[in-house]
Amino acid sequence: MKLKAAISSDAPGTLFEEFGSPRFANAFLQRVVGDVFGVPFPTLRPAEFYVQVPDRTIRVHDRNGVEVRLTGVSRTGRPAKAFHDALEKLEELVVERALFALQGCPDEDTVQIFIVMMLDGEIETVPGLGHYSSVLERGPVRINKNGPLDASY
Repeated sequence: MKLKAAISSDAPGTLFEEFGSPRFANAFLQRVVGDVFGVPFPTLRPAEFYVQVPDRTIRVHDRNGVEVRLTGVSRTGRPAKAFHDALEKLEELVVERALFALQGCPDEDTVQIFIVMMLDGEIETVPGLGHYSSVLERGPVRINKNGPLDASY
């Protein structure tokens, strides 16, 4: 599994620092890969489970975004609920770490967050609705240093 953030090029540098830090990587590996997916010792398996340094995206209309994408996720032996739980846990982690990174920034520094998980097989996108995909999404959610804001755009 590979986790990678793509962040607007003009976003506060603290976002790049946080999403490229060992602290963030360790939290992802422990909380999502270990706790939710049940992988034993994920921090000791760096070729199987890792976090890449964030990419920079082109900012448009003075809006900052952070997209976090989890790829290389295998369905083998895992119930569909595990993927929805992992996506929710990942969004919680990303929002938590983005809030931390924005603490020294002005209130006007807002960030739209979007989370994507790409699987090697399809599952129901919303349990019980009968719609299937190999791509699951959470968000978007817009935040500033004080927390979530009303509109995501």
